Amino acid sequence: MLSVGPDRSGQMESGVVRPFDWRDLRLLRRLSAQGLCLDSQLAYSHGPHVLQSALLGAFHPAGNVHTRVARPARGEGLPAIGQIMQRNNDPLARLTFFSPAEAISELGGASLLDALCHAAGDHGARNLIAEVDEHSLAFEGLRRGGFAVYARQVLWYLPPRENPRQAPRTGSGRTGHKGRDAIWRREASADEPAIHSLYLNTVPALVQQIEPPPARGGRGLVHWGGGQLLAYFDIEHGSLGVWAQPYFHPAAGNADGLLTGFLNQLANGRRRPVYVCVRSYQGWMNGPLESLGFEAFQNQAVMVKRLAATVRRPVLAVLPALEGTRPEPTAPFARTENHKPAPGTGNSP
Repeated sequence: MLSVGPDRSGQMESGVVRPFDWRDLRLLRRLSAQGLCLDSQLAYSHGPHVLQSALLGAFHPAGNVHTRVARPARGEGLPAIGQIMQRNNDPLARLTFFSPAEAISELGGASLLDALCHAAGDHGARNLIAEVDEHSLAFEGLRRGGFAVYARQVLWYLPPRENPRQAPRTGSGRTGHKGRDAIWRREASADEPAIHSLYLNTVPALVQQIEPPPARGGRGLVHWGGGQLLAYFDIEHGSLGVWAQPYFHPAAGNADGLLTGFLNQLANGRRRPVYVCVRSYQGWMNGPLESLGFEAFQNQAVMVKRLAATVRRPVLAVLPALEGTRPEPTAPFARTENHKPAPGTGNSP
C-alpha cells in the first residue's frame, strides 16, 4: 500500500507519493509524452511544458505549480506524475497534467490524486478542477477519486488561415465585412463591473460557486449595445493557438455577425488556430460556430473535487457594553405596598 511522504531516515521507501525532486528527472522525461493535460486552455494555447513547470516548482515551492510523484512498490502499479496549477492565487486549482493516463485508475494513481488534493488545499485552494473526455478511463478514475461533473463543454477548432489577409468565411460562402470589426474592442479597466455583471447573469449559480469570474488582464474583447455589455470573450494568446471563452447575454442578437466580427478583430495575419470553448449553458452558440467553419472536435466533462466546505454555525461572543455591568433602569421604580392612590382615582374604599 502507498504511503505519502518520505520515511524518517530521509530515504525514499517503497510505495511513496512525494514532491518532485531531481531524482525524478528521468521518470518525468519518460512520462511527459504519455500523459493527459486536463486543463484545456493550457493544452491548446501554450502546452503543459511539464518539465519546465516541475523544475520551476521545485526551486520555488511557494509558486503556483506543484508536482507530485508516485513510486509504487514493485508489483503494486505504475509510477506516475501529477501536476496542479493555481492562477492568480485563485481559490481554485486546476489538475493540469497526469501521466501515464492509465495509472489514474490504479491504486498508485488514486494515492497520487489524493496527494495533489492535499497540495492544493495546503496552498489555499477550495476546489480542484479537471477537464476530461467523459468516455475515457480518466473520467472513471477521477470519479472514483471523489470528482463530480458540474458542467459540460464542447471544444471548437478553426484552422489557421491559408491567406492571413483573407476574411473568415461562413457556411453560406459569404465573407465577413471589414466594418464589423468595430463592434468589438479591447477590454478596459472601466469594463470590469460590466464584465462581472455579465458573468453573474450568464453563468449558472452552481458554476459560480466553483469558478471565479474571468481574470482581468486586458486580453479580452467586449461588445456593447444600447449602453449594456452584451458579449465578452476571455482570450488567451499562446504559441500553439488562441483560446477563447465566450460570455453572451441572452439579449445579444446577430450571433453570426458577432462571431464574424470577433474573428476579424483577432490579430491581423492570424497564423495560429482558434479554439472556442462553449459551455453547456450557452449551447446555442454551437450552430453559429459551425456555420463559420469551426469544427467540434471534443466533448468534455468539467469535473471538480471540493477541498473545503462552508460550515454555517452561530458564533457566541461577549458584548463588551454589557459584560461586567448592571442594567440601569430607564424609569424610576415605585414600591407598590406603600403607595397611596391619588384622590378621585376610584381606588379608595
